[in-house]
Amino acid sequence: MMETGTGSSGDELPLPQNIHLLSSQEILDLATLHRSQLELYVAQFDRQDGTKSEVLGLKRQLEGLEAEFRALDDERSHLQGKLEENRILESQYVKLWQELHERIDQKYSEDLLKAKLEIQMKNLEDDSVEMEKQVASTDNLDSFLQKYIDIRTEYHIKRQQLGTWNSQGELKIR
Repeated sequence: MMETGTGSSGDELPLPQNIHLLSSQEILDLATLHRSQLELYVAQFDRQDGTKSEVLGLKRQLEGLEAEFRALDDERSHLQGKLEENRILESQYVKLWQELHERIDQKYSEDLLKAKLEIQMKNLEDDSVEMEKQVASTDNLDSFLQKYIDIRTEYHIKRQQLGTWNSQGELKIR
């Protein structure tokens, strides 16, 4: 016949017959010796089906999360590669942008443009002085005068541009 004892859950569990006749040490020795049988005995009173299904559900959730994590890790690696490509492209863009502005500054700087204008004026002045020296040996005076007037007109236009430029001060490019 089985006796009843109080379990950890508060339910009455039947105990083996004459358990009260054994000492604590004997019960402990029997429990260690017959551990697997004792676990089966306890398992018949404590149904673990709910816990097992809950654990299996949690395990499935964990596996799903692990798969999502792997997918996110792959996506993160892909995005890091794209980000690195973008950083390289950005640095190339900055370099090319700086080179372009350097070329623009070199080609269209105010000092350079003024110097070009002054050189053009000097060349026009030299051309007109040379033409003045050849006026006596010219056969077609009309074409000579037209060419001379064109050169002098261009010279005075450039001189006026330079004078206006100098009076207005620095150009505001940006």
